Amino acid sequence: MSDQFSILIVEDDPIIADLYQKRFVVDGFDVTLAGDGQVAIDLLKKSKPDAVLLDLMLPQVNGIEVVKFIRADDKLKKLPVIIFTNAYLGNMVQAAWKAGADKCLTKAICKPSQVVQLVRATIEERGGHAGTRKSKAAKPHSAGKGGSDEDDFRRRFLVDSPQILSEVRTRLQAVVKSETDTAYLHWLEERSNLLKEMYHVLHSLTGKAGAAGFGQVAQLSSALEAMLQELADTPQNTSSSVLRTFAHAVDFLALILSGTTPAALNEHEKPVALLVDDEVFSRRAVISGLEKVGLSYVSMSSPAEALEVLDKQTFDLIFLDIDMPEMDGFTLCENLRKNPAHKNTPVIFVTGLNDFQVRAKSSLAGGNDIIGKPFLPIELAVKALTHLYKNKKKSKSKSN
Repeated sequence: MSDQFSILIVEDDPIIADLYQKRFVVDGFDVTLAGDGQVAIDLLKKSKPDAVLLDLMLPQVNGIEVVKFIRADDKLKKLPVIIFTNAYLGNMVQAAWKAGADKCLTKAICKPSQVVQLVRATIEERGGHAGTRKSKAAKPHSAGKGGSDEDDFRRRFLVDSPQILSEVRTRLQAVVKSETDTAYLHWLEERSNLLKEMYHVLHSLTGKAGAAGFGQVAQLSSALEAMLQELADTPQNTSSSVLRTFAHAVDFLALILSGTTPAALNEHEKPVALLVDDEVFSRRAVISGLEKVGLSYVSMSSPAEALEVLDKQTFDLIFLDIDMPEMDGFTLCENLRKNPAHKNTPVIFVTGLNDFQVRAKSSLAGGNDIIGKPFLPIELAVKALTHLYKNKKKSKSKSN
C-alpha cells in the first residue's frame, strides 16, 4: 500500500492548477489534475483519491454536478470534497453545501500552504487512511536561484496582470459599444457572451491573485467576478451605472497592481458604514450590498439624527440618499465634511436622480460617487470595496 495521500485537483486554469500541484507534491501528496468537471467524473470512475479539491466554476460540467456524482456513488460517497470558490457566489456555495461538500474555501483569501493544511486535516477528520498509514513527509523544496515556486508565481502574476486587465477592458468597450438597433434577443445574447468572456478572465485573475497572496486584488476581483456572473444571466441589467462602477474598479485594480504589493484589509480592522435614507426598501437594498462584502453598518432614516451620530462615531464609508424630507443628502454631506473626522470619509450618494446636474451637485457637496436606483446589490458591494481600498491607500500614502 502506498504511503502517500492522493488528491484530485479540479481547476480549469492551468497556471493555478500547476502551482497547487507543485505545492501538494512538496507536502507529500500524489496529485492528479482535471481541467473540467466531466474529466473529473471520468477519472473518479476509474480510481478513488483521498480527497478532491474542486473549483465550482468550470467550463463544461460545474463543480456542483461533480459533488452530486460523488455523493451518489456508493464507492465515493464518503470521499472528502473541498470546494474552492468565490465567496460572493452565495447561491452556488449554498448549492455546494447542499450537494454534500465538506469544506468551502474562498480563493481570494487562501494561500496554497493553508489549502494543503486544510485538505490534510479534512482527510484525517473523515477517516482517510490516518489509522492505517501516514502521509509521506514533505519533500525538500528546492526552487533554484529564483526562490520558491510561490515567489516565482508572484513575480509572474505581476508581469501578466496588466495583460489580463487589458483583456477585460477590451471586452468592456465591446459591451459599451454594443447597440440595440439589431434584434433585441440577438443583442442580449451578444452582450451575455461578452460578459461571460469577461467573467472567465476575472475568474482567472481572482484565483491567481489569491494564490499569490495579493489580498486586495483578489477580493475586489472576486466581487467583480460575481457581478459579471449575475449580469451574464440578466444582460438587460447592464446599465450605464453598472458599467461605470465596473470600469472604475478595474482602473483601481490596475493602480494597486502597479504599486507596492497590497494586502487584504487587516482581519482586526472592522470597517463600519453609515447609511442614511428615509425609504425602508432602499435601505434594505443598500444593506444587502454591504452584507455581501461583510461590512458592519448603522442604518438611519433621519439626516438630523445622523449628524449627531457622526459627531460621536467615526465611519469608514457613508451612503446618503439625496431626496429626503427634513434635509437633503447634499446638505447633509456639506455638514459632515465640516467634521474633521469625516473630512475624507468616502461618501456615496444613492438616488433615483441620476442626471448630469445631480452628478455635478454631488461633487460640489463633497460626494465621492453616486449610484442610481434601482441598483444591483453586488454593484453597491463593488463600489464599497473600491472606495474602502482607495481611502486606505490614500491614508497610507499620507502617513508615509
